[in-house]
Amino acid sequence: MERLIKYSLLIAGLYTAMRTVIHLFFYDQLPVAFLASGFNKEEMSEYRARVILPAFFLTLNYFIYRHFSGKNPTSPLWPIYVISISFAITQIIGFITFLPFTRDTITMFVITLFMCFVVRIGHNKRKNEIF
Repeated sequence: MERLIKYSLLIAGLYTAMRTVIHLFFYDQLPVAFLASGFNKEEMSEYRARVILPAFFLTLNYFIYRHFSGKNPTSPLWPIYVISISFAITQIIGFITFLPFTRDTITMFVITLFMCFVVRIGHNKRKNEIF
């Protein structure tokens, strides 16, 4: 299980690092390649506005609340877990409101749930090591 956690986090880290560089420096030259490859530009803009940005703001609100309540994360994996949960919540709301049930959107949702599961196990392991 330890290897699964390490490899999953390594793959997620490499993927997000690559996507960060592409979005920062090559945004105009490259099309927005996302797992939802069946989306046209308007659908991708709506997806970004209704799922990705709300997940970002939901995560920020959670950490602002944690700051004001005086609670610190119990492991370095906790922020990753919160981001994954926020993304899963906004995907569920997206399915209810506008997202089509396609193979790509279901795949994204399953990957998000898998990452939530793996990161939660890693967090519990790390939390037990701290205490």
